[in-house]
Amino acid sequence: MLLSGDSAFMFHISELETAVRKKLPVICVVSADYAWGLEVGVYRRTLGPNSPETEARWSEGVRFDQIAKGFGAYGEYVEREEDIAPAIARALASGKPAVIQVPVDKDVNATESPNYEEYASWGVY
Repeated sequence: MLLSGDSAFMFHISELETAVRKKLPVICVVSADYAWGLEVGVYRRTLGPNSPETEARWSEGVRFDQIAKGFGAYGEYVEREEDIAPAIARALASGKPAVIQVPVDKDVNATESPNYEEYASWGVY
């Protein structure tokens, strides 16, 4: 099982093709805030809390579950926490590599992640 943010997942999404071709039993749960999450925090610290962050975000229409289906994998989109475990069970039952996309609060993810204050102190802004 892979737990990933959408930014990191996009770096290697083409690996789904390999997983499908090799029949690898991987399930990817993708936390989607539709942004380069850490970059949003940098924008906000540098330009203020109302910064537009135009180069750090993308459309909420990006559907990793649909991309997964295009590769021949199982894909599912869930919006509620209580739906994640049943989605994982369905992914396992599919017998295919899988992607489960879970949208998360973009503001909380940008500035309230665990240890965010420590991370924010690593640079001078």
